[in-house]
Amino acid sequence: MLLNSASTTAASPDFAWFYCAWAFVLAYSFDLGLRGTNRNLPGVAIGLFRGSWLVLSALLAYRGLAQNALPLNGAGEILLSIAWGFAGLSIFLDLVFEHRLPVWLVSILTAGCIFIAEWTGIEGTTANHSEKPLIVMHVGTAILAYMILAAQSLNSVAYLLQDRALAKRKFGGMYSLLPALVPMDKIGTQLMGAAVWVLGVSLIIGTADWVQSALSFVKLPKLFFAMVTWAGCLILIIQRRRHRLSGARFARLSLVVLIPALIALWLSLPSAHK
Repeated sequence: MLLNSASTTAASPDFAWFYCAWAFVLAYSFDLGLRGTNRNLPGVAIGLFRGSWLVLSALLAYRGLAQNALPLNGAGEILLSIAWGFAGLSIFLDLVFEHRLPVWLVSILTAGCIFIAEWTGIEGTTANHSEKPLIVMHVGTAILAYMILAAQSLNSVAYLLQDRALAKRKFGGMYSLLPALVPMDKIGTQLMGAAVWVLGVSLIIGTADWVQSALSFVKLPKLFFAMVTWAGCLILIIQRRRHRLSGARFARLSLVVLIPALIALWLSLPSAHK
């Protein structure tokens, strides 16, 4: 009993989450708020952002190993996992595709997720998935899909801002920090395609579990909104690849698809079933 208590305490270094969140806020300040004071600060912001993500990765790994479970138990842990995946995906896009989403915006959104996770409570009971191990894959792929959609939404916001700036011939200030339209459009299409496949896998497993659970009414709303999200993503990617949607319209509709995704995510949180 004493060992279990120590493990729970060790798995919840609240001060570490707090300082990690403020490190992302500092990266936000360096990249946007203090950019004009020193030309080296944007590079410092990128390094601080990546370092903060590594710290967040270490904290999640420490928590998962201490509890011998994936950090997906409870609303707080799910938000932390989403923050980790969202920030990690932006780093992946930067390093692999040389497509850098606005560091200041990713940083403040990641920090916001961590702060909200702390506010809702990071402590959670360890779920036992030994009887249905595929449920872990279902939850993991669903969260990964929501991370991809979050990155696409941020990419869409940046695209719409840049498109508006070019239409009004504004090239300085915040608009100079945004990527070009063509790579944002290409990356957006790839992200939406990935979301279709990943969310599709999650839906297959989730639907099979729903059928085995005697068509449980509790799980039906979550599956419904997840299916609406998947159908919306599929329609968008097909229409875009057939050149029936402009880049700006594709970006706007990508933000619309995020709405049912957020509802499905909220319904997936343990607190939504209490």
